[in-house]
Amino acid sequence: MQDQHFMQSWNAGHDRFSADLDRGIDRVIDRFSRREAGRKPIRNPYGIPTDAGASLSPGAKASLRGLGATMLTVVLWAVVLMVATPTPGLAASREAPVATCACIVQLPLA
Repeated sequence: MQDQHFMQSWNAGHDRFSADLDRGIDRVIDRFSRREAGRKPIRNPYGIPTDAGASLSPGAKASLRGLGATMLTVVLWAVVLMVATPTPGLAASREAPVATCACIVQLPLA
């Protein structure tokens, strides 16, 4: 009995549901088709010169300065790391014993 009521209500509302679904899909397609027609290309967003004699924009120069500073920092870090470590690489030698300190730090609680 419940199945019969369900099927009757489905049949009664199916036409309206299908029409609403078609109308919604048509609106979405219409919106996207109008949207693509109004697009304009971006001319030169990064300031890359198009001819050989042109110089870089201030934004491009600042980006290149930042890239240069980062690269210089990495190179300096690597040189200091190579000079400061006694053995090649980051790990200590397995043969050399690790020196330990027998000192105990006592903090005054006053």
